[in-house]
Amino acid sequence: MLLEDKYYKVTDGKTDGPNGIFRIQLLPDSDVYRGHFPGNPVCPGVCNIEMIKECTARLTGKKLFISSIKQCRLTAIASPSVCPELDIRINAQPSDEGFSVSAKISDAEKVYMEYKGEMRVL
Repeated sequence: MLLEDKYYKVTDGKTDGPNGIFRIQLLPDSDVYRGHFPGNPVCPGVCNIEMIKECTARLTGKKLFISSIKQCRLTAIASPSVCPELDIRINAQPSDEGFSVSAKISDAEKVYMEYKGEMRVL
């Protein structure tokens, strides 16, 4: 895992077949935030995508890489100071070469990212 326990940590996870919900806590002392708008840190989109990939790997029990992104919409700005805990909801359907993944990053009030893509097993 590239970002787990450095940028975020999983505090809870529930899985049911191809579906998973992972509660994550953003780690405000991460080096990422020191370089990404110090004093007003925001979550870079690429880090949101990596969190989705890492949680999908946790859900499927497979080491994965992103082979294609069909949709990636940043719908709000996430920040460890504004929304320190987020939910990552994932649906990972088996496909010919891995998994078709749909995911959302949200909290009780907002959706921060919507994602659809293909992930292959390494």
